[in-house]
Amino acid sequence: MPRNEAAFSKGYIDGLRVSPDGKRLYYYDTKARGLELSVNPTGAKTFSVYKWVNGKPRRVVLGHYDGLALQGIEFNENPLVVLGNNAALTVDHARLLAQAVIQQLAAGEKPREIKRKEEVAELTLGQLFTEYINNYAMEHTKTWSVMQASFDRYLANWKNRPVKEITRGEVQLLINKLGKASGQTTANRTLELLRAVINKGKHWSLVMGDNPASGIAKFRLKSRSRFVSEDELPKLMAAIHAESNDSVRDYVLLSLTTGARKSNVLAMRWDQLDLHQGIWMIPDTKNGTSQTILLTNEELDILKARFAARKSFEWVFVGPGKVKQLKDPKKGWARILKAAGIKDLHLHDLRRTLGSYMAMSGASLSVIGNALNHKELSTTRKVYAQSARTAEKAARERAHEMMFPAEQPVPANEPEVAESNVVPLMTPAKDIEF
Repeated sequence: MPRNEAAFSKGYIDGLRVSPDGKRLYYYDTKARGLELSVNPTGAKTFSVYKWVNGKPRRVVLGHYDGLALQGIEFNENPLVVLGNNAALTVDHARLLAQAVIQQLAAGEKPREIKRKEEVAELTLGQLFTEYINNYAMEHTKTWSVMQASFDRYLANWKNRPVKEITRGEVQLLINKLGKASGQTTANRTLELLRAVINKGKHWSLVMGDNPASGIAKFRLKSRSRFVSEDELPKLMAAIHAESNDSVRDYVLLSLTTGARKSNVLAMRWDQLDLHQGIWMIPDTKNGTSQTILLTNEELDILKARFAARKSFEWVFVGPGKVKQLKDPKKGWARILKAAGIKDLHLHDLRRTLGSYMAMSGASLSVIGNALNHKELSTTRKVYAQSARTAEKAARERAHEMMFPAEQPVPANEPEVAESNVVPLMTPAKDIEF
């Protein structure tokens, strides 16, 4: 099949049309040998250099055609500065850039775009994740260490794989497997992490092509509404007070009474506390704000006792190891639940327990939201609306007792009203189904 060759000009290129059968068309310049123009089915026109080098074909994309494009002074000094940026090029620009690229190829050098593509092709998921943690997550997120732990646990098998080789099908199979083996929440978070890392790689031009973690449906999760019921609360309190590890015991108690997030209670420091004024100042929380908690007498008694017997001048809750900070006390929490005979209760449910009891006591959603440091009232409403409705119902029932006493004495010296003349508070209509 003969090649489409012509002396490129603005008029010539502007007159080129797309292929009627939807194929990409190629044209070659007779003035700058090796300069190629492709016209794709959408009408986009792209300049490239197409040359055989050492017995192998090389195609280096130069940029897209724009008959009115302008270039800076740097282009005149070295046209290669725009290579790899999909620059807008006139015919003259394309010829100058093509000449520079052909000279590099003839000298055995690799143009910057070729080097970049080879580097990107070899980039592994582990290398990309390291870039993500060091150059983004550490500075912009508070949970980067959790991300690191999740990657090490659930994505470590892929750390030496080139990102470009990971397929959407493999990601789907991994998420399905995690959903069964480690839980649907874990699977969803792993998918979100993988998607975010690769998207950041695309933003940095370290990853080309589609994100294989995009288009994967997450598991539909029900919002957890578990909290300690009135029947469970005495058993839980007895088990907490019977816990032999004082750090675990007091940590659980303060988590329950303050409603603070688990990470903030674990990271409680003596310099955050004013035990005379009864104030706990949390400098940084999950939602990016500080939080001030006014401590109750019960909470102050716990903290003053710990201060008198403190084992660290830094951390309130001391654990084993060099850092001396108590980490997530999963074993201690398991002991407490076993002693209490309670199942399916998470440490985070203690925070929800305080909010639920506040709602049932009649506290407004705004007060609950402030107590739990919710950034948006919608978050509070979503979780505690049912408890608030329970409190509302109880308040209406108390009002009904005052409004409609069960026994109303008949006033003295007044005739009794015949039962047939008494009009009930509500008379249901007949033959109506509700």
